[in-house]
Order: sequence, then C-alpha cells, then structure tokens
Amino acid sequence: MKILRTFAAALVTGAVALASAPGALAAEKNNKVDGTFADSLGEMPVSLDELFRPVAYANIRISPDGKHIAAGKVREDGLIDGVIIDRRTMEIKSTLEMDGSVGVSGIQWANNERVLFSFSMKSATAEGTGTSSIAAMNIDGSRKEIIWRGTGDYGGNESAGLSGKIDDEHYRVVVYPSGSGLNFPLQYIYKLNIYTGKTSRIARSPIRLANPIFDKKGEISHWVGRLPDSFDDTVVATRNSEGGWDKQVFANDEGVFAPIAWTKDEDWMWYSDTVEAPTKGLYKVNVETGAKKLVYRHPKVDYDKIHFDDDGNPWGATINYDYPKVVYIDEDNHYTKTHKRLQGTFPNKVIRILNRTADGNEWVVHVSDDRHPGIYYIYNQFDGALKFLANTAEWIDPETIPATHPVRFTARDGLEINGYITLPVNKEAKDLPLIILPHGGPHGPRDYWGYNKERVLLANAGYAVMHVNFRGSGGYGRDFLYDWYGHWGMEMQDDLTDATHWAIKSGIADPDRICIYGASYGGYAAMMGITKEPDLYQCGIGYVGVYDMAIFSTHGDIRLREAGRKYLAEATGTDPEVHRQRSPARNAERIKAPVFLVQGERDTRVPIQHYYAMRDALEAEDHALETLLAPRAAHGAREQDSQLEIYCRMIDFFNRHIGDGKPTDPPADDCVPKGALGLDYKYYEGVKRG
Repeated sequence: MKILRTFAAALVTGAVALASAPGALAAEKNNKVDGTFADSLGEMPVSLDELFRPVAYANIRISPDGKHIAAGKVREDGLIDGVIIDRRTMEIKSTLEMDGSVGVSGIQWANNERVLFSFSMKSATAEGTGTSSIAAMNIDGSRKEIIWRGTGDYGGNESAGLSGKIDDEHYRVVVYPSGSGLNFPLQYIYKLNIYTGKTSRIARSPIRLANPIFDKKGEISHWVGRLPDSFDDTVVATRNSEGGWDKQVFANDEGVFAPIAWTKDEDWMWYSDTVEAPTKGLYKVNVETGAKKLVYRHPKVDYDKIHFDDDGNPWGATINYDYPKVVYIDEDNHYTKTHKRLQGTFPNKVIRILNRTADGNEWVVHVSDDRHPGIYYIYNQFDGALKFLANTAEWIDPETIPATHPVRFTARDGLEINGYITLPVNKEAKDLPLIILPHGGPHGPRDYWGYNKERVLLANAGYAVMHVNFRGSGGYGRDFLYDWYGHWGMEMQDDLTDATHWAIKSGIADPDRICIYGASYGGYAAMMGITKEPDLYQCGIGYVGVYDMAIFSTHGDIRLREAGRKYLAEATGTDPEVHRQRSPARNAERIKAPVFLVQGERDTRVPIQHYYAMRDALEAEDHALETLLAPRAAHGAREQDSQLEIYCRMIDFFNRHIGDGKPTDPPADDCVPKGALGLDYKYYEGVKRG
C-alpha cells in the first residue's frame, strides 16, 4: 500500500532541442468573473474563474506543405471558431465563425488549400455533445460553407464523422442515425464531395451500431458492432466470397476476438482479443491460414489505444496501469523513434502526436500532465528542433496546481484496487481533509492520471481528493468489469470504503474530516456510502445521482431501448427487496451525515424523480439538508455560470463540514457569478446541525 511517486519513464534514445518561436500563438486574455465572486471561500492558490476559463486553442493541425496551421480558437463564450494561420507571420489568415449552439470539434486538412471542420453541439440543456455537421474553408477564407448538414433520412438529428479520404475531392462520412427506437440503429457510409457538398450513400451496415473496417482498396471487409438489443454482445460481420456477410457473435463477458485493421500487405490483419486472457491483447492474424501471433498484452490492464503509422502498422500501445505509458511495439518504426525522443525531452508528460507534413519532416505534438491541460509544439525531425506553438492555458502556473499520484491498495477480499489521489499544494500529506470522489458509469468508465478540472479545483480548495477504480470499472479486463454486474451497493461500494480506510491508515486522511461526493453513479455511491457507513463520513454530496433502483428501472432514457432494459436488469437486478435494500432513498433513516443534493431539472438519464425521492426521505427525517436545482441543465450543468455556482456551493459545503468552518455556519452568500440569474438553492432551516 503506497503512493506511486516515480514516473515510469520510457526508454530514451535521445532528447530533442527546444527552440523559441517568435510567432507562437498567443492566448487572448479573458475577462475574469467579478472580484467579489466566492470571496467567502477563502484564499486558494488559483481562483475558480481561472480554473474554469476555457482553453485558448484546441485541435491544432499543420497543413501538408507546412505553410499553414489550422486550429480551433476558443471564444469567451466557450464556443470554438475555426481559424487558419499563416506559418510565416503567425497571423490569422481566415476564420470560420460559429453561431448559436455549435462549435468546432475536429479539424482535418483535405489538401494544402482546404480544411474540413466538424461541428459539435454546445447546449445547456443537452446531456452531451453530438457531431452533426461538417464545414469546409479554403486557406484564404473563400468557399466557406457547410458541406454536410445531415441527410434528412433519419429525421435530421443524426451524428456524422469523417472516416477517411477517397480521393482529392471526396471523403467518406460515417452516419449514426439518432432516435430512441427499440433497437440500436444501423450505420451508413456516404461519399462526400468536399467542394460541392454532394453526397451519395455507398454502404449500410449489416449489423447494428457498427464500425466499418476498410481494406487498402477502400472496400469494407468487416463490420464490428452489436446485437440489436444488447450492450453486452459483440458481432463481427465478415464479407464472404458471395458478397454477403458471415456473422459471429461474442458474449463480452466471455471474451471477444475482433478485427481492428488490415496490415500493409493485406495477408494479415490486426485483431483485439479478450478470449485467451481477461485483458485486451493485440494479435496479428493471417487471413488465409488463421495463424495468429500475440504482439502485446499487459497482464493487469487493457491497452487504451493502439497507435498506427501512416501505413497501418502499429508502433505503440498506451496503457494506464498507474501513470500513462506508451509501450513500443515496433522499435524500428519512425513514429516510435520520434515519440522516444519527445519522451526524452518531456519525461513526465503525456505526448500526443497529432499530425505531420506530407514529407514527414514537421510534426504537431501536444504535451500535457496532471498539472496543466497542455502545450502544442512543432517538432522538426530533420534537425531535431522543437518549437513552442501555443499554450492552451497560459494563465495557469503548474506550480500552483495540485499534483495527482497513483495509488494501489488491497481490498478486504484480497483484490488489488487502483486509483489516484490528488494532494493540495504546500501541504504535508498528513491528516488532510479528504473527499472520496467515485466516477460515474459505473460499468466501463474509469479514472485516469492527467489534468482533471474537478479534482484540481477541490484539491485547490485544500482537500485531498481520491478517485477509485472500484470493481466494475473499465480498463482492468473483462472479469474486473463484468463479474460485478449486480453488485451495486455491495463489493463495488466496499472498495470505496476500503479506499477511505486505506487513506486513514496511511496517515494521509484525518478520520474526522472525510466526505464523499459523486455524480450520476458516483452520486449513488456517495449517498450509498453515507447510508452503509453512517459513521465514516462527515458529509455527502449527490449530483444527478441514482437514489432509488425501482425508479431507475421505470424512468429515464436507458429503459427506452430493449438493450437498456436488459442492462438495467443485469447491472442492478430485478428483485424489489434487493432494490429496497440498495437504494439510499429507501434507507434514509440510517444516514447521519449532512447532505447536499444537486440536480438538473431536464435530466433524462437520471430524471428528477430520484432527487425528489431522496429529498423527501431526508425531509421526513428532519435531516441536515441543502439542495440545488439547475433549471436548464440535463445530466450535469454545461453553462459556465451554472458550473461556477455549483462548485462554489460544493466547496462552501465542504468547508463547513470538514474544512475551517463549522456545520452551524450559514452558507456562502456570494456563489452567484456577476450577471448570472442564479440557480434554485435551498438551505434547510430548523434542522439539527453540528
């Protein structure tokens, strides 16, 4: 049981030289929130408005000839415009301005003169973002137009994404029809003219929710997708000699053997495997003989990404056992050699190679870590020079940002559990107030090392923050994921309890100053934590959380599809008595810790009935309670003013229960940003506090 403090640096073959770039992209200074905002929270190394300020640039890409840069330039309102920058002068040459609720989410150079921009929705009332349109613009700003608005075949609400170049004028577009039908949708492939916007359908998937695999001729040889009514089965469709499709179904909990891509010579394919071992392995398979060779598999965790070169050869795999690490599969590959040199220059950073010029000489790379969202550079492979291009958040000094450390501990039944702890700056890691912060999902998502705004802002307020990849999380193999369906509130919850005791026994946490907070499933785990362990936590916050399993089975968008209903039955069970025992709202009389509930009124994933059930149960107990309703928010607030108020009130709540304040102190009165309407916050009077 220890904090893992040493970065597992990759083998270094040589560092690169860092050079200055006089014409580097400069971030515009955004106006801060009024200085009176959140003063009552006390001094923090970094102000909340600085932590919430959007990054300055995103998706920077270099042109094939190296003469121009395309980028997403973030405006003060958070939307992202597309810009093209002249490399010689580093001045913006043309701009694709976004209106309404859309912003640039992806950028791709079609050729030296034309750039393709993908749009994503930015909405306060939507749960997430969905790419639905594609625009194009020449480098001089001419022929600026939306070339893909949707087909209209599926109601005009489908999502679309670029999926490879066909020729100089045409790209493939993958279309995912939207809707809440009983079954998963089919997928469609269109041919798009990037100058005229003319489209024609070229393929329809033979299976549901499928991804295509193209051979070197541009033909689809395989689809990998789902059964119409199941999240937990994978279907591989292979084109046969008659032009039809042979289908093979895998139960995910028993393992999947599925193609990823063709090799350069097309006698072999790359496959992903979880049949022969629980963690994800990369195989090379001969398509004629069936012979296969294991190329890479980590014994503890799945690989998160396989990195391919321009010819489709894998050169590395990213794993996240503790710190992120790229394992080099092909030592002689030019991508491997480049990544090693960059890792030598930035040994404790995450290096992402984004794109390069047509001659392979200049590469755009992004460098980040747990204390900064990232910096863009241009690496010159010819002379080894590395030129600074853009700091996405120049107002953030990494020295003032809390650091995150991997941890491992053994659960009560002997299973190894991994997680991360973020520690406040300038404080000894001893007897700290602690916030346990379980992730949402729960089955599939996991926590990673890296810059995470939520953990940073809570640690910035003076708290140790612990993320736990409890059993049922993704990334640690199929057994760790699927064996714990049906264990909400049981071993999955015990892992969070054991993590809390680990932090206490290690001396990091003060046992009298511990709270638990989470959103979505994390909100369930937070309320279940204070229900199941009433003497362990001093407070709990639930944000858009599941509080009643019976409601979860009958309300919300998951149950609208047959696959969702099957998932709910497997993940949470169907026994009414089990639902009662594992629902915080049904056991509120056990809770001792003060509670703060936060809910979006337009949430369709975890609808407001959960909030009402939990609130009413606590009210009936005259419990110490605070609530906040965000009227425009769905499954989590998206507007910056709403986020600022919510986190301000959360930190104030923590301060009064495990910080420098007292539970009897009144709540902060300065958590509404200047000019904001404010959310529906209620502090319950006349209840026992402290």
